[in-house]
Amino acid sequence: MMISPEMWFTLFALARKGAFHRGKVMTTRELGEILGVSQQTASRRVTDCVDRGYVNRIHSSSGMILRLTDRGREELRTVYEALEIIFTLHAEDMIVIEGTVTRGLGEGAYYVDIYAERFEKALGFRPFPGTLNVKVNDDESQKSVNAMRSSPPLIVSGFVSDGRTFGDVTCYRVRLNDQIDAAVIIAQRTHHSSDILEIIAPVNLRDELGLDDGADVTLTVIPLHKATTS
Repeated sequence: MMISPEMWFTLFALARKGAFHRGKVMTTRELGEILGVSQQTASRRVTDCVDRGYVNRIHSSSGMILRLTDRGREELRTVYEALEIIFTLHAEDMIVIEGTVTRGLGEGAYYVDIYAERFEKALGFRPFPGTLNVKVNDDESQKSVNAMRSSPPLIVSGFVSDGRTFGDVTCYRVRLNDQIDAAVIIAQRTHHSSDILEIIAPVNLRDELGLDDGADVTLTVIPLHKATTS
């Protein structure tokens, strides 16, 4: 499940008050004033963050001692990196692909599983066993696909297993619907037409984003020099 905007702003507010690296004493009234919500709402948001493992909380006589956990800091870092890409790139440099979710051939889970360890090493995440297939919507997005293919890729090297050869896979980091970091994968041998993109991610994208066949999605390509600095 993606972090909610309310939870993200709560983490942001706590980090700004000094709870990013150390414990910060704070009352729910103080937090409510910072967030512009009631004391009861502030208390609920802190509890939600604690329950999700984003914040450590210790009660004291002067208030709560709050500190972001590694997981909470990572959530903030993910948002920061996404914003950095937006601010750093000029509009004309951004590669954005519009597409529609479509039913695949049913082979994705097998091949993703075969390459799983190699994908994890190259991309930094172990993919959910399956792909989301996206059909490119129009000529403009097809031009964006061509621009993506002209940009530097990540290459997952092929290998031989049980006498069978599995070829190289070309990967491009993308952000799906401005919410989830994922990757477009292009195998040397594929049965898909050139207007179908296969997407892998650390989660089941259909379930995570509630995507059915025909749903519109947006892929923002993350330049390799940005992807490798995280």
